[in-house]
Amino acid sequence: MSNQEHFCCTRFINDVVAIFARFPFAFRLLPSAEQSKNGYHIAHRLVGVGDDNVCRGCSMIRPHHLVNLCCKNTKIKPMSTSCVQRDCIFPMHILGGGSIGFLFAAAMQRACGDVTMLLRKHHKPRLSVTSCEKSSTATNYFAPVQVCRPSDRQIITTCDIKAEIIGNAHDPIKCLLICTKANDAIPALSSIWDRLDRKNAAKVIILSNGALAIRDSIQRHFNDHQDVQIITATTTHGAYTEQSSDTKSNISGYCVVHAGEGLTYCTNDKFIDACQKVGWKGGALSEFKMNMMLWKKLAANCVINPLSAIHGVKNGQLLSLDNTDGTMTCILEELSSIAILEMESFIQPEEDVEAQAHLQRSIREELSVDFLKNFVTKVMTDTSDNISSMLQDVNAKRTTEVRFLNGYVAHLGKEKYSIDCQYNKDMCNKVEDLK
Repeated sequence: MSNQEHFCCTRFINDVVAIFARFPFAFRLLPSAEQSKNGYHIAHRLVGVGDDNVCRGCSMIRPHHLVNLCCKNTKIKPMSTSCVQRDCIFPMHILGGGSIGFLFAAAMQRACGDVTMLLRKHHKPRLSVTSCEKSSTATNYFAPVQVCRPSDRQIITTCDIKAEIIGNAHDPIKCLLICTKANDAIPALSSIWDRLDRKNAAKVIILSNGALAIRDSIQRHFNDHQDVQIITATTTHGAYTEQSSDTKSNISGYCVVHAGEGLTYCTNDKFIDACQKVGWKGGALSEFKMNMMLWKKLAANCVINPLSAIHGVKNGQLLSLDNTDGTMTCILEELSSIAILEMESFIQPEEDVEAQAHLQRSIREELSVDFLKNFVTKVMTDTSDNISSMLQDVNAKRTTEVRFLNGYVAHLGKEKYSIDCQYNKDMCNKVEDLK
C-alpha cells in the first residue's frame, strides 16, 4: 500500500471513529473476516436489519449499524462486541413506592448513587426538599430512607434518595426498574412512557410479581414497545415498610424492614453486577432460563396466593388443609400444559435433532405437574410464617394481582392455545368475590 493509500485508509478510520464518539448509540463494531494481504481491512455493511429493523446481534433498535472497522497498523483498539448503551443501567429511575421499590432504591444508590424514585402525589408529605432552594420542582425532592433488620430494628443503611412526583419532571429516562404491584404496572408505566429515551433504546426492567403477564401487557398496550428493551427479573428478597420519622429535623421518611435475604436474577448482567456490589446474591440468566424460572415462580403464586387469600391462612397452613393437594394439582395441570407450550417455542429448528430432544426433555421434566407440585410445596414450607401479598390485599380491601397470575394462565390458554383453564378462572372469581 502506498503512503497516499495508507493516509486515506487511516483518515477514513479516524473520521468514522469521530462519528462514533459523537453518536455512540448508532454503531456496533465487530471483528472482520475480511483482511487484505498487507494487514489492512476496512469493510462496512448493514447487519441485522430485518423487516422490523432490529439488530439481531445486540437487540438495539437501529435502522443500521456500521461494523468491521479496524486496522492492525493503527492505534485504534478493538471495540467491545456489545453496544455501548446496552451496558448502562444508570442513571436509574424506580417506579413503585412500596417496600421492594425502596429496598432496591437504597441498594442501587449504594452501588452507583444515581437513582431517582418516581412517586405519586400522595407521597409528597413524606418527602423532603433540599435546603438550597425551596421550590416545587421535582428535582428538589428526596426521600429519606432507612433500611433495618427485622429482629432488633438495627439500621443497615440510611440514605436520601432523589425523588420526583410523577408528572412534574420531563427529562428522559434511560433505565426504568418496575417495582409496582402487577395490576398497577401498566397504569403507572403509562404515566411516564413518553419520558423513556427511545433514541437510546431505554431499558425497562420488570421486577414485579407477574412479570410474564406484565411483559405481554406492555407489548399489547404500547404500539412503540419495540423502541425499548424489555428486561425481566425476579427476586426473593422480603421487605415491608413502617412509618419513619426523623425526630431531629421533623422530616417524615420511609423505614424499610429487610425481612428476608433472598436471591435476585435478571437477564441484564449489569443489573446483577449492581446487586452484587452491595453483597446480594443471584445471577444473570439467559432468556430461556429466566423464562423457566418465571414459570416456576408463577406456579407458586397461582397456588399459594389465591388459596391463602380464600382460606385466610398463612402460607404454611395450606399444607394442613384437606383440599389443598387436589386443588393444587388441578391448577398446576392447566399451568403446566401452557408453560410447556410456551417454553418449547424456544427450541430452534436449526439445532441438531439430539439437542432439540434434550431441550424438550428438560422443559417437560422441569415444568411437569409433579416437579411443580414439589417446587410449590417447598415454597410453602420455606415461607410457612408468611402472609401472602394477596391475603394482605384482601384484608386491606385492595385490588389483588390475581388477574396477572391465574388470570394470565387462563387468558393465555384460551387466546393462544384454545385450552380451557377452568380452575385458574375459578381462582380469579373466588378471590374477587371476597370483596
